[in-house]
Amino acid sequence: MASLGFSPLPGTLVTQAVNGTAGGSGIGSGNIPSGARYAEGYVRTASIVETRDGTAPTSTKGTEWDEGDIILLRSRYEIVNFLAIEKAGGSSETIDWQFYNRAPN
Repeated sequence: MASLGFSPLPGTLVTQAVNGTAGGSGIGSGNIPSGARYAEGYVRTASIVETRDGTAPTSTKGTEWDEGDIILLRSRYEIVNFLAIEKAGGSSETIDWQFYNRAPN
């Protein structure tokens, strides 16, 4: 059961483009609502590799997610420091993010 007061922030569905650029790409500070404390991301198109502490991911360093996976970011720190690159190279990949006011219990 979700905790009392857990709800998505209105109008905060964001699509993050992910490519193979060294250093990775973040969600973008302009896309992160000030009240966001939790986020769910849907890996839309292909495999990515991510880090959550601000260090640059590589194809062999970070957590790999495949198309259709759901990524959970459980704090403001993880949201702000999330970086991702595409695993295989080639076309740009995407992650669809929904932000929430707090993490569920």
